[in-house]
Amino acid sequence: MARKIPKDGKEENIRVRVTPEQKQRLVEYAERHYQSMSGVVCQALDLLYAREEQQNNKE
Repeated sequence: MARKIPKDGKEENIRVRVTPEQKQRLVEYAERHYQSMSGVVCQALDLLYAREEQQNNKE
């Protein structure tokens, strides 16, 4: 049975294993900044990609 693609455009899911302490830190950060945990993770990835691009431009 094929899975339906949600209307909100989310097409992929990933799972990440973290320690209970890492999860708690993520939950607290997300709540403090009124974001979802997914939003925080995506924002962190964007920062990592931007940092990598900036380093590549310096070389």
